[in-house]
Amino acid sequence: MGSVAGVDSYSTSGYVGAAIVGSTITLSFKGFATSAEVDALDAFLTINGNMAKRHIDLGQLPSTQGAFDLAVPDGTDISLFNTVVIRIAGSDTTVGTASVP
Repeated sequence: MGSVAGVDSYSTSGYVGAAIVGSTITLSFKGFATSAEVDALDAFLTINGNMAKRHIDLGQLPSTQGAFDLAVPDGTDISLFNTVVIRIAGSDTTVGTASVP
């Protein structure tokens, strides 16, 4: 599992792991927590956390704390991506990143 780390003044923590079953890929978050006082966060699968390069929108996190899973879109070659970027929904403000093992 990769560790989730906060960015700038945000304290964000937890773990993320990738599960591949057949052609289905799921990212599982465990113990996720953030100091961002918002109702919604978005996740993106990236190359080295660089949003300017190719990235995959994983959608809104189902929760801002705890354990949850995110489906990776069908046909995604996860070996090309190594970092999840977590942003405040609808903004460019990043609250955390996580390495994808």
